[in-house]
Amino acid sequence: MSTKRKWIPIAIGVIVLLFFIAVGAVIVTVSYARDHLQVETSSETDATRAFDEVHAKFPGPALIEIKDGEPESAGDRSNQPTSTAELTTLHVLAWDPDEEHLVRVEIPFWLLRLKSGPISFSSYAAGLRSDRVRLTVEDIERHGPGIVVDVTDTRRNHGRALVWAE
Repeated sequence: MSTKRKWIPIAIGVIVLLFFIAVGAVIVTVSYARDHLQVETSSETDATRAFDEVHAKFPGPALIEIKDGEPESAGDRSNQPTSTAELTTLHVLAWDPDEEHLVRVEIPFWLLRLKSGPISFSSYAAGLRSDRVRLTVEDIERHGPGIVVDVTDTRRNHGRALVWAE
């Protein structure tokens, strides 16, 4: 066999290998999303109960509260004592009153630690600017287990969202 023709099976093998890796990545991503993202139809009463349960579990103030599009910080975070608790999961609970959906998302904390820079909790559609809400993974770790962000928007009936770390 000629030397020129040896690269053809190698190239085909590499393409097939990359295809199987891509298919595997899609399967893992879909599986992860199915396990860590839950969307359920819920009444406003049930949604309020779910938010109250989280607030009862973590009675302290949220690191950042956003009321009607205006962020309110829980004070200067640089002087806050560092928590010794090891955080494993960042939870998100969101209520959409128009669709009557209650969404629950779990993000492993090791994945957040891979991110450099601040985490953006802003949204142009909601009227929040990213320069007004700055929060880093280090801020969350320093805060320790508890409510990180509490969002309530009564002006436009955009619902409610709660982010907490455990």
